[in-house]
Amino acid sequence: MNKDFAFILGNGVTRLEVDCVSLLDKGIVYGCNRIYEEFAPSVLVSTDVGISTEIQQSGYSARNVHYTRSVHKIEDSGANVLPKEFEGYSSGPAALALASLSPANYLFLIGMDLKGVNNMINNIYAGTAHYKDKNTDAVFFGNWIDQITTIIGKHSSKRFMHVNPLDNFTADEFRKNPNFETITLSVFKSMINNT
Repeated sequence: MNKDFAFILGNGVTRLEVDCVSLLDKGIVYGCNRIYEEFAPSVLVSTDVGISTEIQQSGYSARNVHYTRSVHKIEDSGANVLPKEFEGYSSGPAALALASLSPANYLFLIGMDLKGVNNMINNIYAGTAHYKDKNTDAVFFGNWIDQITTIIGKHSSKRFMHVNPLDNFTADEFRKNPNFETITLSVFKSMINNT
């Protein structure tokens, strides 16, 4: 495993184009919410009460690294509390914030699509418990942009790479940082397989 790599997995549709389980051999993997049912990332983050409660009640938090907000932590569940400065963040940005504190210098944002698909919700878990219905309008992503932009700006010595963005969409605010770039899936695979 390369400790210089951190993979931050959102739950947008582009995440399905990456074999996320194989990333565990390549670096530190940060996942969000219901991904815990697919596999155990190195670090799991959940910030909404419903899914955070479900994860803790399943016993996952006692066996794996899981972070949630202090108000959602169930006593003796094994869950960790997010640092106070990240408590107001959504799950994806909170995962990125934790990754930015790791030794990794290359942070890959995967499946962090931000925008919807055909103006509809873009979440591979839509329609499951604690998620909006698949036929819901796309969600407002301005908060995610603000939170991620803040993280990128605070960690200027690290490289943030948006992998295979949906429809090549990346927020202009991200691009203003010299330590941010977008990369294709093929460039990403080449980077992680040739080190």
